[in-house]
Amino acid sequence: MEKLTKDEILSAKYGGMQTWAENGIAGRGVLIDYWNYTNKSYDPITTHRISLKEIHACAKAEGVKFQYGDLLFIRSGFVDHYNQLDEKERKRLGTLKATEYTFVGVEQTEEMLDFLHDNYFSAVIGDAPAFEAWPRSGLNLHEYLLPLWGLPIGEMWDLERLAEMCKSQNQYTFFISSAPANVPGGVGSHPNAIAII
Repeated sequence: MEKLTKDEILSAKYGGMQTWAENGIAGRGVLIDYWNYTNKSYDPITTHRISLKEIHACAKAEGVKFQYGDLLFIRSGFVDHYNQLDEKERKRLGTLKATEYTFVGVEQTEEMLDFLHDNYFSAVIGDAPAFEAWPRSGLNLHEYLLPLWGLPIGEMWDLERLAEMCKSQNQYTFFISSAPANVPGGVGSHPNAIAII
Protein backbone atom coordinates (compact mmCIF):
# COMPACT_ATOMS: atom_id res chain seq x y z
CA MET A 1 0.00 0.00 0.00
CA GLU A 2 1.22 3.49 -0.81
CA LYS A 3 2.26 5.74 2.03
CA LEU A 4 0.51 9.06 1.65
CA THR A 5 1.51 12.34 3.17
CA LYS A 6 -1.05 14.55 4.89
CA ASP A 7 -0.89 16.99 1.97
CA GLU A 8 -1.59 14.17 -0.51
CA ILE A 9 -4.56 12.98 1.54
CA LEU A 10 -5.99 16.50 1.57
CA SER A 11 -5.37 16.99 -2.15
CA ALA A 12 -7.84 16.22 -4.92
CA LYS A 13 -5.60 13.43 -6.21
CA TYR A 14 -6.91 10.71 -3.88
CA GLY A 15 -10.38 9.79 -2.71
CA GLY A 16 -12.46 12.01 -4.98
CA MET A 17 -15.28 11.07 -7.33
CA GLN A 18 -12.72 10.50 -10.08
CA THR A 19 -11.83 7.18 -8.43
CA TRP A 20 -15.35 5.79 -8.94
CA ALA A 21 -15.84 7.57 -12.27
CA GLU A 22 -12.79 5.83 -13.72
CA ASN A 23 -14.59 2.48 -13.99
CA GLY A 24 -18.10 3.26 -12.80
CA ILE A 25 -20.11 1.23 -10.33
CA ALA A 26 -22.00 -1.84 -11.52
CA GLY A 27 -23.45 -4.94 -9.93
CA ARG A 28 -26.49 -6.64 -8.48
CA GLY A 29 -28.87 -4.22 -6.85
CA VAL A 30 -31.43 -5.20 -4.22
CA LEU A 31 -34.36 -2.93 -3.40
CA ILE A 32 -35.76 -2.94 0.11
CA ASP A 33 -39.04 -1.14 -0.55
CA TYR A 34 -39.65 -0.28 3.09
CA TRP A 35 -42.14 2.47 2.16
CA ASN A 36 -44.39 -0.02 0.38
CA TYR A 37 -43.79 -2.75 2.99
CA THR A 38 -45.08 -0.50 5.79
CA ASN A 39 -48.05 0.67 3.69
CA LYS A 40 -46.77 4.25 3.98
CA SER A 41 -47.61 4.23 7.69
CA TYR A 42 -45.28 7.04 8.82
CA ASP A 43 -44.19 10.54 7.81
CA PRO A 44 -40.79 10.36 6.02
CA ILE A 45 -40.10 13.99 6.95
CA THR A 46 -39.91 13.04 10.63
CA THR A 47 -37.22 11.09 12.41
CA HIS A 48 -38.24 7.51 11.67
CA ARG A 49 -35.51 4.92 12.27
CA ILE A 50 -35.60 1.83 10.06
CA SER A 51 -34.44 -1.08 12.20
CA LEU A 52 -32.36 -4.02 11.09
CA LYS A 53 -35.23 -6.32 12.08
CA GLU A 54 -37.53 -4.39 9.71
CA ILE A 55 -34.99 -4.58 6.86
CA HIS A 56 -34.77 -8.36 7.26
CA ALA A 57 -38.59 -8.68 7.44
CA CYS A 58 -39.02 -6.59 4.28
CA ALA A 59 -36.32 -8.57 2.47
CA LYS A 60 -38.05 -11.82 3.45
CA ALA A 61 -41.44 -10.53 2.24
CA GLU A 62 -39.82 -9.58 -1.10
CA GLY A 63 -37.96 -12.88 -1.44
CA VAL A 64 -34.59 -11.10 -1.32
CA LYS A 65 -31.51 -12.98 -0.13
CA PHE A 66 -28.48 -10.75 0.26
CA GLN A 67 -25.26 -11.70 -1.52
CA TYR A 68 -21.75 -10.37 -1.06
CA GLY A 69 -21.18 -7.35 -3.25
CA ASP A 70 -24.84 -6.32 -3.54
CA LEU A 71 -25.72 -2.65 -3.90
CA LEU A 72 -28.31 -2.08 -1.17
CA PHE A 73 -31.18 0.26 -2.07
CA ILE A 74 -33.65 1.34 0.62
CA ARG A 75 -36.79 3.18 -0.46
CA SER A 76 -37.94 5.08 2.62
CA GLY A 77 -40.67 7.11 0.93
CA PHE A 78 -38.95 10.48 1.26
CA VAL A 79 -39.08 11.30 -2.47
CA ASP A 80 -42.65 10.00 -2.86
CA HIS A 81 -43.79 12.11 0.10
CA TYR A 82 -41.87 15.20 -1.06
CA ASN A 83 -43.35 14.96 -4.56
CA GLN A 84 -46.84 15.18 -3.05
CA LEU A 85 -46.15 18.33 -0.99
CA ASP A 86 -47.54 21.64 -2.17
CA GLU A 87 -45.22 24.48 -3.14
CA LYS A 88 -45.68 26.28 0.19
CA GLU A 89 -44.56 23.25 2.20
CA ARG A 90 -41.59 22.63 -0.10
CA LYS A 91 -40.48 26.24 0.37
CA ARG A 92 -40.87 25.90 4.14
CA LEU A 93 -38.64 22.83 4.13
CA GLY A 94 -36.10 24.74 2.03
CA THR A 95 -35.80 27.47 4.67
CA LEU A 96 -35.10 25.16 7.62
CA LYS A 97 -31.72 25.37 9.34
CA ALA A 98 -29.60 22.22 9.23
CA THR A 99 -30.33 21.61 12.91
CA GLU A 100 -34.10 21.69 12.26
CA TYR A 101 -34.27 18.93 9.66
CA THR A 102 -35.79 15.55 10.47
CA PHE A 103 -36.20 12.60 8.13
CA VAL A 104 -36.36 8.85 7.82
CA GLY A 105 -33.32 6.58 7.47
CA VAL A 106 -31.66 3.49 8.88
CA GLU A 107 -31.04 3.27 12.61
CA GLN A 108 -27.55 4.02 13.93
CA THR A 109 -26.73 0.90 15.95
CA GLU A 110 -23.84 -1.55 16.27
CA GLU A 111 -26.13 -4.20 14.79
CA MET A 112 -26.80 -2.09 11.69
CA LEU A 113 -23.08 -1.37 11.33
CA ASP A 114 -22.29 -5.10 11.59
CA PHE A 115 -25.00 -5.95 9.04
CA LEU A 116 -23.66 -3.43 6.52
CA HIS A 117 -20.09 -4.61 7.08
CA ASP A 118 -20.68 -8.36 7.18
CA ASN A 119 -22.73 -8.39 3.95
CA TYR A 120 -19.89 -6.64 2.10
CA PHE A 121 -22.26 -4.35 0.23
CA SER A 122 -20.65 -2.51 -2.69
CA ALA A 123 -22.76 0.59 -2.05
CA VAL A 124 -25.73 1.74 0.02
CA ILE A 125 -28.37 3.94 -1.58
CA GLY A 126 -31.47 5.65 -0.27
CA ASP A 127 -34.06 8.20 -1.31
CA ALA A 128 -33.71 10.54 1.69
CA PRO A 129 -31.20 13.38 2.23
CA ALA A 130 -29.00 10.91 4.15
CA PHE A 131 -28.89 7.11 4.32
CA GLU A 132 -29.28 7.20 8.10
CA ALA A 133 -32.12 8.77 10.08
CA TRP A 134 -31.81 12.42 11.08
CA PRO A 135 -31.08 13.75 13.56
CA ARG A 136 -28.51 11.13 14.31
CA SER A 137 -28.77 9.00 17.43
CA GLY A 138 -25.83 6.89 18.49
CA LEU A 139 -23.21 5.95 15.92
CA ASN A 140 -22.47 8.05 12.88
CA LEU A 141 -22.64 5.36 10.19
CA HIS A 142 -21.32 7.78 7.56
CA GLU A 143 -17.96 7.94 9.38
CA TYR A 144 -17.57 4.18 9.02
CA LEU A 145 -19.05 3.63 5.57
CA LEU A 146 -17.26 6.18 3.44
CA PRO A 147 -13.89 7.12 5.00
CA LEU A 148 -13.10 3.83 6.78
CA TRP A 149 -14.56 1.27 4.37
CA GLY A 150 -14.62 3.24 1.11
CA LEU A 151 -18.29 2.34 0.68
CA PRO A 152 -20.20 4.70 -1.63
CA ILE A 153 -23.35 6.25 -0.16
CA GLY A 154 -26.12 7.28 -2.53
CA GLU A 155 -28.56 9.87 -1.19
CA MET A 156 -31.68 11.51 -2.65
CA TRP A 157 -32.05 8.91 -5.39
CA ASP A 158 -35.47 8.90 -7.03
CA LEU A 159 -36.41 5.24 -6.63
CA GLU A 160 -40.07 5.61 -7.59
CA ARG A 161 -39.97 4.06 -11.08
CA LEU A 162 -37.64 1.32 -9.89
CA ALA A 163 -40.05 0.48 -7.05
CA GLU A 164 -42.97 0.35 -9.51
CA MET A 165 -41.06 -2.00 -11.81
CA CYS A 166 -39.93 -4.26 -8.98
CA LYS A 167 -43.48 -4.48 -7.62
CA SER A 168 -45.03 -5.17 -11.04
CA GLN A 169 -42.45 -7.90 -11.76
CA ASN A 170 -42.41 -9.17 -8.15
CA GLN A 171 -38.62 -9.08 -8.44
CA TYR A 172 -36.51 -6.91 -6.17
CA THR A 173 -33.09 -7.71 -7.62
CA PHE A 174 -31.70 -6.12 -10.77
CA PHE A 175 -28.52 -5.13 -12.57
CA ILE A 176 -27.46 -1.56 -11.77
CA SER A 177 -24.88 0.55 -13.55
CA SER A 178 -23.82 4.01 -12.38
CA ALA A 179 -21.35 6.37 -14.03
CA PRO A 180 -20.56 9.14 -11.52
CA ALA A 181 -19.25 12.46 -12.83
CA ASN A 182 -15.47 12.60 -13.21
CA VAL A 183 -14.77 15.45 -10.81
CA PRO A 184 -11.26 15.28 -9.31
CA GLY A 185 -11.60 15.72 -5.56
CA GLY A 186 -15.39 15.80 -5.86
CA VAL A 187 -17.43 14.57 -2.91
CA GLY A 188 -20.68 13.92 -4.75
CA SER A 189 -22.22 13.37 -8.14
CA HIS A 190 -25.50 12.71 -9.87
CA PRO A 191 -25.82 8.92 -10.15
CA ASN A 192 -26.24 8.71 -13.93
CA ALA A 193 -27.63 5.24 -13.30
CA ILE A 194 -29.70 2.63 -15.09
CA ALA A 195 -31.35 -0.46 -13.60
CA ILE A 196 -32.15 -3.52 -15.70
CA ILE A 197 -34.64 -6.04 -14.34
